[in-house]
Amino acid sequence: MVRPRRRRRGRLLPYALIAPIAILLLAISVYPGLYAIWLAMTDASLLRLARAQFIGIGNFVRMAGDDIFLDSLWRTLRWDVAVVLSELLIALPIALFLNLTFRGRGFARVAMMIPYITPPAVVGLLFAYMFDGNFGVVNDILVKAGILDRYVSFLSDPTGSFAVTVAAMVWYGTPLMALILLAALQTIPQPLYDAANVDGASAWQRFRYITLPHLMPSILFLMLLRLIWMSNHIDMIFVLTQGGPGFANYTAAVYSFKLTNQFEIGYASAVAVVLTILLVAASAMYVRHLARKVLVAA
Repeated sequence: MVRPRRRRRGRLLPYALIAPIAILLLAISVYPGLYAIWLAMTDASLLRLARAQFIGIGNFVRMAGDDIFLDSLWRTLRWDVAVVLSELLIALPIALFLNLTFRGRGFARVAMMIPYITPPAVVGLLFAYMFDGNFGVVNDILVKAGILDRYVSFLSDPTGSFAVTVAAMVWYGTPLMALILLAALQTIPQPLYDAANVDGASAWQRFRYITLPHLMPSILFLMLLRLIWMSNHIDMIFVLTQGGPGFANYTAAVYSFKLTNQFEIGYASAVAVVLTILLVAASAMYVRHLARKVLVAA
């Protein structure tokens, strides 16, 4: 009888070891998600949360006729593409440069992370002061350089506010992408470059046929993660513009947050649930496309 009990305990041990983290994940992830879905099907408000009534798909039907929500989906896509592509185009050259051997490289790698370790709210305030229409340093430089003839209120213009917000987010997020790309660069076998040098390959040929193919999995994975993060990002947009002027910078996440501030918990949850569904669907298609590319390459 002793041996069967020991075997049973041995089989149960792995489950016992992972039980605490599984319970924690259920508590901080699964339960809030299910509760959000429940709230999305009610008319819940912060003023009467305990007396919320079940309305089924009422909030989702309301979204179909909500121009602010429908426009926010386009603004979310615009925000994602502008930020992620800008970060990639800047981070890749930085990573390539920091992968070189030069004096002070360690300091440069550490200094590169300064923007990312700065809280997003602080970065937002910094850019708000820099582009202020009354005393901003950017206006002062542009006027003294003769590019502008007067101070411009960038954050009061739909296009200007979007450009400033994207610039702030790119300044904040690029170091992380550069750091991950730098780590990927260091996994490329050096003999590949040595062989290319022997064959007389140029710097561009080495980048095109060695560096880029090895970096592509990391780049595609990073783009997926950043698209998800940016779709849910609120801090920078809210600190700089609060979604304005008007609804010019209302992404779906910002719209849901603003609805929460207006005590419309049920409708805000419905917006968040729809955004989550769209992100899951888009991520699934993206991963499926990547899997097909891997199979073709193999």
